[in-house]
Amino acid sequence: MHTPLPDGSAPDPSPHRAPPTAVAPVDGATAFLTALAGTAAHAPTACTSWTAHDLVAHLAAGAAEMASLTEAAVAGLPARATAGFAAREAPFTAMDDERLRARLVTEALRLDAAVGALEERGGHVSFSGRLLSPADLRMHGRSEAALHRWDLAGDDDVGDALLAGPELTAHAVKTLNAMLGGSPEDVKQRVLTARLGPGRLAFAAPGQPDVVLVVDDGGSRLELAEPSPAPVATADPATRLLALWGRRSPGRHVTWDGDDGEAGALAAFLWAPAGAAHVPGGAPGPTPLSETR
Repeated sequence: MHTPLPDGSAPDPSPHRAPPTAVAPVDGATAFLTALAGTAAHAPTACTSWTAHDLVAHLAAGAAEMASLTEAAVAGLPARATAGFAAREAPFTAMDDERLRARLVTEALRLDAAVGALEERGGHVSFSGRLLSPADLRMHGRSEAALHRWDLAGDDDVGDALLAGPELTAHAVKTLNAMLGGSPEDVKQRVLTARLGPGRLAFAAPGQPDVVLVVDDGGSRLELAEPSPAPVATADPATRLLALWGRRSPGRHVTWDGDDGEAGALAAFLWAPAGAAHVPGGAPGPTPLSETR
């Protein structure tokens, strides 16, 4: 039986995604830059309405802002508010693409040096209302590289290897719970958008803890939990991580084991951001997801 997608359409029962081929360990930043090198500036991405140039501007601006805040923390300066996306990204978006790509590398190296200095000094840096340790900053960088590489390249074995680590899922749970109110990826906002009532919806991945969406008197949040004998849905770790961030593609497979109400509620939560799935190539609108009962 196939549960309707949040927009009411029926999913396309496409074949299972083939198991990933073993690939040599690869650094996420290197993998991202390799994918970027083969992508034109105007190429669409899986980030709604963003071209590759826009995506690089987002990353370069984020690295620059994190580097500035971290350098200030190392210097013992008072913390300041994190600049908003629009303000910090505008000057980078305005650059020509060749200069922007070079600037991305420069800012990434600057951030790496600043995080290294913070590790030696000890302490945390305030970013978007959260106190981040050097380990948190490095994990954020890994997550950004893996997710945004997928936004450029789509499904492949290198991407699966980068996305499958349980530490990236743990980071996603922590980050999505702490997002500032009003962000389309914020857990509370997604629950409101999907109009969900109280409940616990477990999303499983073999060999890893479940991710459970909890809606109760204490609010809305994601939790990591021991594997449930009856999860609402199951997917491989990379597919689950992408779904937590509102992304999916026709070649990825989720098995829905809950009843229609539970499955529909979890699907609505996962793909509520921006009202539609993020899909490789930037195609608009919901994309069929392979599902089975």
